Amino acid sequence: MNRLRTISIGLLAVTAALGLVACGDDDDGSADTTTTAEQSTTTTAESSATIRFDEEIQKELADVGCYEGEIDGILGAESDAAILEFQRFDGIAADGELGPETERALKDAVAAGRTVCDSNVTTTSSVTTTTTAGTAPCTASALMEGLPDEGETITSYVCSEGYAAGSVSGGTKFLLQDDGGRWVAPSQDPCGSASAGLPAVILEDGCDS
Repeated sequence: MNRLRTISIGLLAVTAALGLVACGDDDDGSADTTTTAEQSTTTTAESSATIRFDEEIQKELADVGCYEGEIDGILGAESDAAILEFQRFDGIAADGELGPETERALKDAVAAGRTVCDSNVTTTSSVTTTTTAGTAPCTASALMEGLPDEGETITSYVCSEGYAAGSVSGGTKFLLQDDGGRWVAPSQDPCGSASAGLPAVILEDGCDS
């Protein structure tokens, strides 16, 4: 009788131990999966919302027949007009900004070897640019208005969360802030102690390392 009781107690102890191990493994796996999913979602959101405009985008616009200028990496009114043309011919809301939808459509057109803009087509309707009220447009022309030197030309730029950063000819970096619908230089040095809260991509592109 005592021997049977001892065996039963031993089996119960082993079963309980196995149950604890199984529960521990499930908890760890579940936590890891959740963390990974959250990190993936965050990364995707950041990459889809932030797009760098540089010479490569200029080349892609030329590849689909929307940009006829020189591929020189100098971004301005001509590049902005090419984005508008691409959006108009591809059926995208024409705002002149290289947003996620426009970037995806442009890359798809390039990959397919498709000519989007047809120079033989003449339209009488004007292109209407639309921006959110109080939000500065993320275009080279709008950014140049916020640069201190009117003679500078932009070679690359990126916009994120109300800030814009990039480089001008000669490699000098700039960093601007949206102020009620126009780009202005921040009142405090954003690359120093006032950098807290700024998007990492803005600090990377707008501050000297």
